[in-house]
Amino acid sequence: MYTRRDLWGDIHQQRLGRFLAWVDRLNVPPETAVADIGCGAGLATVALAQRGFCVEATDVANAMIEIARQNAVAAGVQARVRATVGDIYDLGLPDGAFGLVLSIGVIPWLQSPAEAIAELGRIVKAGGYLLFTADNRSRLASLLDPATTPALDWARRGLKTILRSSDSQVSSHGSVRSYRHSLKEVDAFLSQAGLERVHSETLGFGPFTIFHRKLLSTNMEVAVNRGFQRFADTRWPLFRTTGAQFLVLAKKRS
Repeated sequence: MYTRRDLWGDIHQQRLGRFLAWVDRLNVPPETAVADIGCGAGLATVALAQRGFCVEATDVANAMIEIARQNAVAAGVQARVRATVGDIYDLGLPDGAFGLVLSIGVIPWLQSPAEAIAELGRIVKAGGYLLFTADNRSRLASLLDPATTPALDWARRGLKTILRSSDSQVSSHGSVRSYRHSLKEVDAFLSQAGLERVHSETLGFGPFTIFHRKLLSTNMEVAVNRGFQRFADTRWPLFRTTGAQFLVLAKKRS
């Protein structure tokens, strides 16, 4: 994902770069304990270790932990990385142990995001920071596609009622769905966890579709995403809140 040249690769690469730039701007002392929860292949973990931090990295998948360890060794930072299998709902880490906690690309896949954010908040020390992502319920690509826009929810509900009444079977592909939230919901999760949002950005535009059919080539998708992202970064009204994801920086109350 972080080497691909398509739309999602471009979005993931931008996301990691922005988070690391945030970390740099926070000027967190190198001796600060840092955690990367849901570390995946450990790219953020390695980048943090290269900045001099000692990083506690966890992921629910043992295979990803093994890859994260290999990447730490390849980068020569294994002495500053401890990678273990862990459950985001029950991390088994001490209260208030970390001045900086990252959880990138995890919350959208959880059925109980409030519980997860509460557990992340538990391990952040007072005055420390939590950085994470949440998928945006009001993403522009979904708003524009008739198959997904909330403006036509009434029509889709009616169609489902008709199909059910005629005993039609709606097929399920068994795909894993992500959960999308509003920024207001994210703020509520944070408040319950004793955290407060201090900064957020929206990131990622596309793929643009009509009834789930892509409209643009791969190169055009990347170009449109970058153009719309520039609008979002300069706070244009339509774009500043309609990216695919929210990037959130929160601080734990003293």
